Amino acid sequence: MRSILEYALSPSQAAIWWLGQAGYIIRASGLTVVIDPYLSDSAARGAPEFTRLYPAPVQPEHLMADICIITHDHLDHLDPDTLSGYQYKQDTWFVSPLLAARKLIAIGIPEQRIVIISVGESKTIEGLVVSGVFALPTGPDVLDTTGYHIKFANGRNVYHTSDTQFHPLLVAAAPRTPEVMLVPVNGKWGNPGPEQAAELSYALQPRFVMPNHYDMMALNAENPGVFKWHCTKMNMQEQCIIPERMQPFVWE
Repeated sequence: MRSILEYALSPSQAAIWWLGQAGYIIRASGLTVVIDPYLSDSAARGAPEFTRLYPAPVQPEHLMADICIITHDHLDHLDPDTLSGYQYKQDTWFVSPLLAARKLIAIGIPEQRIVIISVGESKTIEGLVVSGVFALPTGPDVLDTTGYHIKFANGRNVYHTSDTQFHPLLVAAAPRTPEVMLVPVNGKWGNPGPEQAAELSYALQPRFVMPNHYDMMALNAENPGVFKWHCTKMNMQEQCIIPERMQPFVWE
């Protein structure tokens, strides 16, 4: 975590570190933003088929952020084990949709540090513009699932789709030409597969697109190279970035 916080960026730059699954740390304009950190093995409790394939790259007690965004209440996105071990609950702003916010309160996140941002809403937190984007829930237990588009003071911006089913309404509601788009490609439990994720990316034309949700659990795995192949067929080979965990991707 220290290497992330000390990573040198120019005023016009942003950097993103992939934590695995759908989790990220993003830095720009003096802010550190975390999205959906899953840094435990809680999903494997009672379901060993969801055991992590590699250790958490950051321990929960070492995680540090100005803003933590949670897209929905599934264990690999809103993880009680990760957030209970988080040391800066009183200093960090937590962003989530309504039902996920109730879960955050239940696991000990101070209510006064939670900002509810639902689909169609935008709020500015510490200079970061956070907008809730429509996502099609992957199950009846997460009906408030929300994607998020974030824009830093220097203009750098990122769109995290959250887990979402592929649908024309999703395409219609999503932001056009985000700088960085983060999209699931696992093709299971309602998420788009590589071809659908590429179709969604082509429709939105991000400057860069990164696949996620394919690497952490054997039962939920996919080959990101298939996503890259579909992007290449759509003439998006330069836009498609296959990230390496905990290696910074910098843009400006």
